[in-house]
Amino acid sequence: MEEIAKAERIIENMGVLELINMKPEDLAGVSLIQNIGVLLVSETLNASLMNIQQRNIGMVITIPETTGKVKVLSGQLTLSGDVFANRSGSPDDILVIAGQAIISNTALEEKAIGYKEVIITGQLLAPKAMESQVVNAVSRLSGQIGYYTSDEPRMFMGEETFSKAFFELIDEKMAMVFIGRFEMDSDVDAATLKQKVSEIILLGELFAPKALIPLIQLLTVVKLGEINVREESEQLREQ
Repeated sequence: MEEIAKAERIIENMGVLELINMKPEDLAGVSLIQNIGVLLVSETLNASLMNIQQRNIGMVITIPETTGKVKVLSGQLTLSGDVFANRSGSPDDILVIAGQAIISNTALEEKAIGYKEVIITGQLLAPKAMESQVVNAVSRLSGQIGYYTSDEPRMFMGEETFSKAFFELIDEKMAMVFIGRFEMDSDVDAATLKQKVSEIILLGELFAPKALIPLIQLLTVVKLGEINVREESEQLREQ
């Protein structure tokens, strides 16, 4: 990042921009910061940042000063239940989770929190059994936290269409986590979905035939996105 700041007068088009370890002089040649989803900045850099023109900044997160390290996890993440333990780090470390993250299991010891601060910006999903640990760990939240009840949900990221043939291959009910844009094909019926899916966790968009919408709404235990009629999505594609 130091090289970018010195060589370019414009920093732009980034999901997450980290300015945590930079000094005021590192931003001397920057005239514009634009099109940034999340901007992470240290307290000491705040004054210098105010002198730079900014456009289309989704969120600015100020990171407090610490003698430890700042660990940033960004993007679409799958994390284990010991994410807050920081076993190999220092109690003065700070953890920042930016984006869409899911904690996939409850393998968490009672002595769970090994960070000075845990900052969440975006969306975090965790097992319901971990709710008290998550509440105790998170010191600052700019986004949403949701909880699911399944032991091991199956995660889907990106864009995909699910047909009835897919569900017929499933032996036991499964929980489905959708992160992205997904569709239920027209041949998927309510009986099949009810038999094969225990719960839905939605971060993004899910399109389905109109007849399936009520059942999908019932199965969706965490909704951090939109459920839409599939015919509407097809019309949008044709336009």
